[in-house]
Amino acid sequence: MAQPTQALDRTIVVVDVVGFTAPDRILPDRLAVRQGMYEVLKTAFAESAVDFDSCAREDRGDGALILLPPGTTKSLVADRLPDRIAVALRRYNWTRTSQAQIRLRVSLNSGEVLNDGNGWVGEAVDTAFRILDAPWAKEAFAESGRMIAFISSERFFDDVIAPDPGLLPELYSPIPVSVKTFTGTAYLRLHGELTAAVAKTPVPRPEPHDDPPLPELTSDVLDLIPRKDLAGLHRRLTRMEVPHLAVMMSRALGPAIPLPRLDGVTDAWSAFHLLTDFNAGPDGIPPAVTFLRLLAENAGGEAGAMITDWIGDQARTLRLGPALGHQRRSRPPIPDRPHLHLTIMLEPVSADPTRCTLAFWRQDDPEVWPPALGDVREIGIDEVEFRVDDVILETEDVWSGQSVSASVEFLLPRTLINLPVQRWAKEHGTGQPQPLRYGYRLGIRSLERMRARRWHRAWNVRWDSMVKDPSADRLHYSGYAEFEDHPIDAILSDEHWVGLVLAKPPTPQAGPGPDPDELTSAIRSGLPVVLWHPDAEPEKLRELLDWVLAAETGFIELPDRRKLANSGAAGTFKNSLAHDLVVMWDDPKRVIVLDQPLIPTRP
Repeated sequence: MAQPTQALDRTIVVVDVVGFTAPDRILPDRLAVRQGMYEVLKTAFAESAVDFDSCAREDRGDGALILLPPGTTKSLVADRLPDRIAVALRRYNWTRTSQAQIRLRVSLNSGEVLNDGNGWVGEAVDTAFRILDAPWAKEAFAESGRMIAFISSERFFDDVIAPDPGLLPELYSPIPVSVKTFTGTAYLRLHGELTAAVAKTPVPRPEPHDDPPLPELTSDVLDLIPRKDLAGLHRRLTRMEVPHLAVMMSRALGPAIPLPRLDGVTDAWSAFHLLTDFNAGPDGIPPAVTFLRLLAENAGGEAGAMITDWIGDQARTLRLGPALGHQRRSRPPIPDRPHLHLTIMLEPVSADPTRCTLAFWRQDDPEVWPPALGDVREIGIDEVEFRVDDVILETEDVWSGQSVSASVEFLLPRTLINLPVQRWAKEHGTGQPQPLRYGYRLGIRSLERMRARRWHRAWNVRWDSMVKDPSADRLHYSGYAEFEDHPIDAILSDEHWVGLVLAKPPTPQAGPGPDPDELTSAIRSGLPVVLWHPDAEPEKLRELLDWVLAAETGFIELPDRRKLANSGAAGTFKNSLAHDLVVMWDDPKRVIVLDQPLIPTRP
């Protein structure tokens, strides 16, 4: 057959059997491995819609050079071939002795090639063989225990894999290559779980000049980990995205440590590196290691398996296996639809009624409560709204990377219960402040109830009852004639009620005299929901609340429906009616522990 006299652009696959000449493989084993390699390749190519018999091939003893037919879509190689080889190889290895089992290194490239009558030549072929022999690829593959290492040339990765998210470019890690006269970068993907022990051949460690550009690292955590292990982790985590970054970082640090600014965190490696500055908690697990465990669980696939293997090796070295197992079992998973809370406490300074204490707790992990105390400040009563604005803007700097909803709730004593927080705004410094009610689920909480543990049992009972049956008919309206002969505390002792609408706004102090105070009775009876309006007519207020509670889940959606009413979605109600509605939404599952005095930070 006449050979082509012009170079052709071909997709190139080079395959190599790892440890083909290992001492424990005798000649029958090697013959079985060669036959098995071709069986696996023929099956995988056929299932990838590529006719293996139509490919140009050169046998290399312990591997093969394969050129796909001209015109074959390059993305087929990166899309279908990894999984099909893994499946075929797993089936083959399952029925073979360890000496006859196979692990493969596969390089991918494309470019112009020419057959000179003795074989296929061209720079693209040379590159495919050089990246196949990259020491870092061999080392990472040997340590991983995986069945297949796919090594893509930089050109193939940039042209074919990187532009298409369906080809999973995040599973490929850049590695340096310096083999013979070739120096450059390749991209490594480790793939395929082993079904049984496979023979491994020791591979030489790469020379020091082959090290990837691992930055200078100093921390107590990193001092415990060998540099070669960090280099391998660096390859895996660089350019890898982190799902739910802020939540994952907060969970790794634990509730006692506020989430730091994440401005410089651009990938999994920079997140890991930041966390190495923090010491281990009581369980002895460094936050950086907890982060990797969470990353492996949420990333899944090949990337997750690679990180899990790395953690397993370090856990054995650092003796963290039992602690990591307990941590995995005891901590809740990261939710698919997380929600965050910023709780701001305001309390008058007893020695100076013109000033108050401001403290806040920012929940950076939606499944962990209580959060750490953020800060304590003493401020003037007349500047409260502006200092709250400062806290919210600081919080948004931390939350900026999250795509989740949030609540701002004010923990208030009776003396400040009528602060018009529903009318407050943020971003005053821009000259165009925006009402808080537009951006957050907005509510207040009772500071007296938070501190009075004697009221918490009843509080939990009513809350659990509301969650079980959130129907709107469990809202009691004060001031109606049918209840006028009964004191309010007697009425609220009926556990049917979980919410109360006050007939008028509460006074800053409970009224004198023997008659029970409505707000005090509601709090003492454990009602988690109390509502009032500064000036609405009773019938108009009832119409608004009927709309707010009209959802099928009743009370459960009250905070969201109240926020929605602010947008004008309630339709027939004037904006002022919805805007000035005060909602005390008090969740006993999120209690702030206030057993110590809060001392303001002095400048």
